[in-house]
Amino acid sequence: MKIVLIILLSFITTGQLFAECAIDGLWALPQKGTIKQNSLIVLTGYFRSQKIVTSLNENYPIYLESEGHRVKLNVKNRYKGLFELTQAILEPEEELIAGRTYQLKIDKLDEFETSRLRRWNSELGKYEPITWKVDGGIDTESPELLNVPELVDKRTIHYGCGPAIYADFKIQTKDESELLVKTELVDLKSGESTTYFLNFEGTDTLSVGRGMCSGAFSYKENRRYKVRFSLMDICGNENEKWTAWIQFDSPYEGL
Repeated sequence: MKIVLIILLSFITTGQLFAECAIDGLWALPQKGTIKQNSLIVLTGYFRSQKIVTSLNENYPIYLESEGHRVKLNVKNRYKGLFELTQAILEPEEELIAGRTYQLKIDKLDEFETSRLRRWNSELGKYEPITWKVDGGIDTESPELLNVPELVDKRTIHYGCGPAIYADFKIQTKDESELLVKTELVDLKSGESTTYFLNFEGTDTLSVGRGMCSGAFSYKENRRYKVRFSLMDICGNENEKWTAWIQFDSPYEGL
């Protein structure tokens, strides 16, 4: 009887862990509630929502709207991650009006998909439409890289839905706006190359990898990789010079 109970509890626990991974999701940058008049927008689709990101302005018109002022968002680039993520870099077709608050909208979503186009307000404890207030002026300054990036840690954490696997790099930067790090990872055995823009939240550590449910990058066991970086801020100002390649062994460790 005790053995049966243990097995039953194991199934229940495993089911709860697997339930932690959703089947879709849409996330937008910038994270801050204010933007410059020349800000870009980055939209990321998770799992089933990737089809929306790959069909923006074909099947799903996307735009910003404020008080009747509608601004189309043109797709500048798309990048597909290695594990259930796809992102689109979006550029407003015209300059945003200072002082206005714009809402991100996507047409032709069904009711369930529309419910995913929300942002959590931690102060009010509820989800809200994705909006930004526009500050006057534009940002034309390119970001600066202040150090030579270096590998500082490798992590594998096993969860119910799968492992979280990261290689952590020390990167120090300077810029006025939110920063994105263009990251290219190459599997040295297969030659497979993946490029993705990672959001850099102002710490000195950039984590390159995947979480339990999704991620821009992933790793195979007993492989060797190389990675390099360049910088772009959320206003599209680029420091186009790539860093030198950094080679390292896979951080993935199986059970």
